[in-house]
Amino acid sequence: MADSTARPISGAPQARTRRRFPVVRFSVTAVLAAIIFFPVYTNLMGGFKTNGQVFADPFGLPRPFTLDAFASILGRSGEFWHFFYNSTLIAAATILLTLAASLAAGIALSRISFRGRSTLYNFFVMGLMFPLTVAILPLYLQLRDFGLLGSRLGVILAEAAFSLPLSIFIITGFFREIPWELQDAVAIDGGGIMTFAVRVCLPLSTPVITTVTIVTLIMSWNQFLLPLIVLSDADSFTIPLGVMQFQGQFTTGWNLIMAFVTVSIVPVALFYIFLQRYIVAGLTAGATKG
Repeated sequence: MADSTARPISGAPQARTRRRFPVVRFSVTAVLAAIIFFPVYTNLMGGFKTNGQVFADPFGLPRPFTLDAFASILGRSGEFWHFFYNSTLIAAATILLTLAASLAAGIALSRISFRGRSTLYNFFVMGLMFPLTVAILPLYLQLRDFGLLGSRLGVILAEAAFSLPLSIFIITGFFREIPWELQDAVAIDGGGIMTFAVRVCLPLSTPVITTVTIVTLIMSWNQFLLPLIVLSDADSFTIPLGVMQFQGQFTTGWNLIMAFVTVSIVPVALFYIFLQRYIVAGLTAGATKG
């Protein structure tokens, strides 16, 4: 005789839990997104207001929308484009220098066995624990001794130096995951470590190179303290320093500052949007333990 006793459906509570958790996760994500993007919204809307509207209603929509602030920024004696050129030049040079040094170090630390390799790798990674503010005084003195104060080269070298720890960490972890059989195959064909690096490692390194490029670009583009300490001539100012041009003794053009910041973040935002699919792959590959 078949058992007619009703049995509870064991999957029902789990189903309700699965339905509940996505709602909770979505709610938390929405709240965090609102908190993060609220300053972006405020800055963007402020660029379409007059200075009086910014003070009267800093968080509301512009009434009416006006492009006067953007027109003033983009046409103000070419100042913005000069700052843009300086930031682009410094960022591009910093990226190239960082990639060249970190790729060479990554090959050596991941594919060549030598005494003290782990110690050297840990020495580079320790640089992640030292923020720029801690080293600003000795850095200033060293740049002064080398005669690099007031030059864009001083900013480039300093930014590249502070970008190297993270870049070496990511790239070394990526190269360690390349199978050793590929290196053995190159050696059997008579190729050395340089052949392996150029023919095998570099073609496979698009995700990690893109990751390092984006991270270094964002760091350099947003850097304020280093250019402030090193640069003294307004002709060599970068975009973050250019914002100070709208700070007066008695008044501040907040709508101009907001328009300036909005325009300045567009290139980096577009660069990130088009290349973001490489970032997760590059960071994941570089997250291996040294």
